[in-house]
Amino acid sequence: MRQIEWQDRFNIGVDIVDQAHQRLFAIVQKIMDLYIEKHEDKFACVEGIKYFRAYATKHFAEEEAYMRQIGYAGYQNHKRHHDRMKRETLPALERELYATDFSIQAVQRFIGVCTGWLTGHIMIEDRAIVGKGTYELAPVRLGDELSVIRAAFLRPLQEVFGEGVQFIGEFAPGDSIPDAQYYQAIYRGQERKLRFELAIGEEQLLYAASLVFGQQFDVRDEIVRFAMQEIAQNLLQRMEISFGEEVDAYQLETDRFLEQEEYERLFREKKPWHSLLFSAPHGCFAICVDRLPVV
Repeated sequence: MRQIEWQDRFNIGVDIVDQAHQRLFAIVQKIMDLYIEKHEDKFACVEGIKYFRAYATKHFAEEEAYMRQIGYAGYQNHKRHHDRMKRETLPALERELYATDFSIQAVQRFIGVCTGWLTGHIMIEDRAIVGKGTYELAPVRLGDELSVIRAAFLRPLQEVFGEGVQFIGEFAPGDSIPDAQYYQAIYRGQERKLRFELAIGEEQLLYAASLVFGQQFDVRDEIVRFAMQEIAQNLLQRMEISFGEEVDAYQLETDRFLEQEEYERLFREKKPWHSLLFSAPHGCFAICVDRLPVV
């Protein structure tokens, strides 16, 4: 039976926050047990999802109150992550569940997205509350884009996947990433768009999933896919901060997985603004950033 294991590395040292996080993981696990593993009727899933949403909303309010109490400088950006989860991500997941009559894939998406969001949010955003990470980035300055972009990704990647993640240099189309999976997200601003592509090898993807779920993975399933997709979103939202004068200057317009041919075609048609190659314990992965006009 698939398990979503709570890990001590998720603790940030604030009891009310850590206990809520453990409870949220337990709720997701319960939904998986009832609907994915035991194939019980959708009523159990409906009630579990309602409970997850209600408990998450309560937790966000408590965590935000704690941040205000200690005068946390990254409060506004952190609250934005909560608001997006409440107002955009969870409602979209629920709409898909009801539209598909609680299909297995829709439930897998719910489980994967919630697990990935919790993991990325805890390790990148929540740890920063108690000084264990970086809360936000300075706006990009002319001539200094690359250093900011490296900072935007490297430290959060190390928070999630360990200190073994290191920046190597520029990623070129000829660089090989065996059995790569390709993910794209496009953010829209008032004057331009930002397009991000992530290329990550299957072995590294499964290793990352093992860190998120606390167990070994030999093959990629839909839950792993959606969890990794959500962690990528969390990293890209960190990048987004560097390009807007206001907290909500950029909004996610679209995201999807790409076929290898489509990914390579993008490189042939236009070299990305920045393309970064990272080494990791089980292979390499690349993050490409490009600026697009708003049409």
